Amino acid sequence: MSPKRRLLPAALLMSLTAPLATLFVAIGTLPAQAADDQITAYSAEATLTKDGKLQVKETVDLTAGGSTFSRTLATRVRSDAERDRTYDLTDVSATVNGQPAQGFDNAKTDDGRKLTLNVSGQSKIVYSYTVDNVVADSTEGREVSWPVVQGFGVSLPKVNLTVNVPFATWVTCFAGRTGSSMPCTSSQLAESAALQIEQNGVPAAGRVTFLVGLSDQATVKPNAQFATRWTLGHAFTVDSSTVGLAVIVFGLGLLGAVGLWFFRGRDAGKVGEAAPERPVLEGTDGPQFAAPDGIRPGQVGTVVDETADVVDITATLLDLAVRNYLTIVELPRESHFGKLDWELRRMHQGGPELLPYEKALLDALFADGDSVVVSALGPSLRPRLNLVREQLYSDVVAQGWFNSRPDAVRNRWTTAGVVLLAAGVVLTVVLAIVSKYGLVGFAVMGAGLALALVGQAAPARTARGAAVLGRVAGLQHYLANETSANLPESHRLEFASRCLPYAAVLGLTEKWALEIAATDDDDDPDAGIGWYSGPENWHLSDIGESLSNFVTSFGGSLTTARRLFG
Repeated sequence: MSPKRRLLPAALLMSLTAPLATLFVAIGTLPAQAADDQITAYSAEATLTKDGKLQVKETVDLTAGGSTFSRTLATRVRSDAERDRTYDLTDVSATVNGQPAQGFDNAKTDDGRKLTLNVSGQSKIVYSYTVDNVVADSTEGREVSWPVVQGFGVSLPKVNLTVNVPFATWVTCFAGRTGSSMPCTSSQLAESAALQIEQNGVPAAGRVTFLVGLSDQATVKPNAQFATRWTLGHAFTVDSSTVGLAVIVFGLGLLGAVGLWFFRGRDAGKVGEAAPERPVLEGTDGPQFAAPDGIRPGQVGTVVDETADVVDITATLLDLAVRNYLTIVELPRESHFGKLDWELRRMHQGGPELLPYEKALLDALFADGDSVVVSALGPSLRPRLNLVREQLYSDVVAQGWFNSRPDAVRNRWTTAGVVLLAAGVVLTVVLAIVSKYGLVGFAVMGAGLALALVGQAAPARTARGAAVLGRVAGLQHYLANETSANLPESHRLEFASRCLPYAAVLGLTEKWALEIAATDDDDDPDAGIGWYSGPENWHLSDIGESLSNFVTSFGGSLTTARRLFG
């Protein structure tokens, strides 16, 4: 058989040089050799066994400059843009001058084996080992490869390799530093089928890698193994399988959240059309205000948005003032541009006619005395408002409008969503480390977020609560579109005053404050209207601006502690 030397095609050349780049990054971290270590000769013989393993024996003539000598054999090298090729080394041994090497250490590293032994002076070192996973299928057919010369921290003057591979059809070899594609000095297939390779000069941390092609008659099976290299791009691969699975997972999570809301979070009854709900009761003393089902302003706000918040507290305060449990006194300004302020004065202690949350609000307002200035309320009132909210939530359950407290229901759903979100974060990290399916973890996080968001609408009203909500919608329609002008003049002020707290909770404060102002039929200053009074020379016609400022100021004094109204 005539000698044959084969050059690699470009694609194959890249596949070889890429693994070598990673190989020499690892070799570049080799421990420094003694300054006067010198390798005077190197030879190696590699034989492929029937089970696809390569038995290697290397002979190194060394003149040692120190007491130890080290080299590193790489077991993980770069294969392509996404994968590393991995090898398995076994039966690693070394002799020095025909005797077992003293102090021989065969330590595993992240990407290979570090071989260290004790030497002195001129020594002949023989390394022996078996390397597995050297046979691979490629576009060129079945191939055997291994970087046999590697991991030396000093240069080699000349390398002689003999490679015994049955049914070999071609051989090629590369030598040099990291990234080098320089062919070896000589590589040929001899008559005996033994491959002879020579390389003149290998630099420190250099390598010599052979690649041998096998004919179709070769019975050895491919055993090459590859490990996916972790990269951010790989961890969050975007392809049909990852995106498809992520969409399915998110879809199932979203479907589950919507399903829970459909079966557990919907109102038990249908809210009726918002036909005008005229809150007027005709009596012997003339028309009187009458809220639908006797509902109070704070209850209205909580039924409507399922939250006991600042607006509900403010509307309840106005309602208590109109019902003569307290009075609001607008204080005179210190100057024309001075800040407005008000004094709240308690008129009655209140008895069983008050709902628990109303009594709790009165007690919270006047805990330090029977009068308080609004500008000084915030620091003292905020810590006491939790009880008011607790009582208001309990009240809407006691009224039969909710089966469970709306805040507790939201908390349960939000907690479940946060737990699922946290599980998604953990899953994302795990999947990103071990696979390309990091997007699936994002999908689980999205499902957790969806569950938490859906949970905000989950508090379900009972059939009775849905009916009350319908009537509240009718009341809102009336307050937004009707006036007190068709009532007897003597009843307009009281009627508008009674409407005001409901208007406040439904966003119509200004309209009904102006209804009250419209009852001022002269230019004379007014002392007040019982539940609201102004400073000297104050006119009832000014109450629209006064009440708007009061609602803004009182609500603002409570919102600093936002956690109280979440």
